[in-house]
Amino acid sequence: MLANIKKTFIPKPAILAKAAEGRQSQFNVVVNGLLTFLVGMAAILTESVCIIPFFFIKAIFLHDPSMSTNSDFMRLAQLGVTVVPIIILTLYVKFVEKRSLRTMGFVGERAVTDYLLGMVVAFVMFSACVGICVATGAMTYGGFTLDGKYLILAGMFLGFIVQGASEETVCRGFMMTSFGSKGGAIAGVLFNSLVFGALHLLNSGVTVLSITNIVLFGLFMSLLVLKLNSIWMACAIHTVWNFVQGNFYGILVSGGDFGPSVFSFDSVGGKEMINGGAFGMEGGIATTCVLTASIIAVLLLRPREPRNNAA
Repeated sequence: MLANIKKTFIPKPAILAKAAEGRQSQFNVVVNGLLTFLVGMAAILTESVCIIPFFFIKAIFLHDPSMSTNSDFMRLAQLGVTVVPIIILTLYVKFVEKRSLRTMGFVGERAVTDYLLGMVVAFVMFSACVGICVATGAMTYGGFTLDGKYLILAGMFLGFIVQGASEETVCRGFMMTSFGSKGGAIAGVLFNSLVFGALHLLNSGVTVLSITNIVLFGLFMSLLVLKLNSIWMACAIHTVWNFVQGNFYGILVSGGDFGPSVFSFDSVGGKEMINGGAFGMEGGIATTCVLTASIIAVLLLRPREPRNNAA
């Protein structure tokens, strides 16, 4: 088991070893890290700009001139525009860094099976968080609440497929591989996970514990990508984790309300340390426990050997 933990980082994982063949890894570690950060942030900011036209569409066709994003239309728009960083960063890696998209984890082998398994893993993980909260009296069941909004629910799921893949592309597929190719696996994991946590600092209801959990989630996903030399399972876990949280159990997603849900679960006042309070489940120690156990489980996995020694 200890050997499997060591193999996570030493020798350099195959996905990072292949990424080191790209142009950006030729810079020293400081320049590489700065460039990686700036390019990743630029991709995310471009996503923010692309949401602006949807406010005009909302004002003209839905007769709502407000800047509020608290509507199904704007929630779907916010999720949809997250495709922008995927496009920008895959083009950047392909044509500027001059490395294969396989070095971002976009491999063909086992893509479907990894994705499907990731969906199951995410459902089990988040359900465990809910189970802890219910068992400790930190959360109560509020009943079935979907109320016929099946098309909106389907749209949210498709949106979260894009959103989950986008955040994994930015943080694990790009930041971890670009910086890790020069700084090493541990540096790549810590770098992208801390940036991932920082991206949530302005979310509603944020606390020290909630950001800690977001960083833990980043660590878990980073280790999973390194172990599998593939990003597909991480994309699936991210998608289903968010969708199940907001649109199945009816819980705030990192402080945000994502509309209709199949069920409703209500946080009990005075037990915010467990249920996460205004940030949602990700802000409580129930999630801390599940993520810590998940990180340990991934560390103990035997690294997957890439086919034909390709990342």
